[in-house]
Amino acid sequence: MQNIFIVAAKRTPFGSFGGSLKKLSATELATIATKSALSAGNVDPSIVDSIYVGNVIQSSADAAYLARHVGLKSGIPQSSTALTINRLCGSGFETLIQGAKSMAVGDSKVTVCGGSENMSAAPLQLDGNSSRWGVNLGTGLQMRDSLWDGLTDSYAGTPMGITAENLAEKYDISRQECDEFAVRSQQTWGEAKKNGLFDLEIAPVEITSKRGTKVVDTDEHPRPETTVDKLSSLKPVFKKDGVVTAATA
Repeated sequence: MQNIFIVAAKRTPFGSFGGSLKKLSATELATIATKSALSAGNVDPSIVDSIYVGNVIQSSADAAYLARHVGLKSGIPQSSTALTINRLCGSGFETLIQGAKSMAVGDSKVTVCGGSENMSAAPLQLDGNSSRWGVNLGTGLQMRDSLWDGLTDSYAGTPMGITAENLAEKYDISRQECDEFAVRSQQTWGEAKKNGLFDLEIAPVEITSKRGTKVVDTDEHPRPETTVDKLSSLKPVFKKDGVVTAATA
């Protein structure tokens, strides 16, 4: 079997919910990362013969064409194959598997793999059957939150957060342990940021507005200054006396 190598990897900063990156579609975010990765690896886009992009919540008008549009906007030829993949939270990782498989069997020689999401743009939506053909008197139009629906398994009737609560109960993980782990994670990020460990992997994003151009080059959500005492004051989100809060989710 031939050897397969990852020659470059880039990501945009993680934007907070409703933060600086909220108006950039998943396609635009993935294009920024793809162009940056190709440049960092000194890879000519014209030699890429396949592209895989993972995505869960299709939050933009061009979401159905995500992988193809990312490729075209990154200079990858139209003759390349393009596949958008949804394996929920593992979608981005799955693209690496599929990309490696395509190279292993000889379908591709150079492939781009990635994942992209804009949860801030997840639409409030109307069911077509209840809106396209007229609305009955007194019923009105009922909008649903596609983000909340996407985070809830309708077959099991269980939100993702309850799965975490079930695992905490099964493995006897306490609220204190969850808060301590969350604080450790924030502090570890802070140390890594201070030591420049993210500098090579992040592709800065330029945001243009009436106020001028702003460069986003740092993850927006981390709070390395937080403490266990602060986190312990937060109420559980999914279950009374549960372990999952807005800080530990």
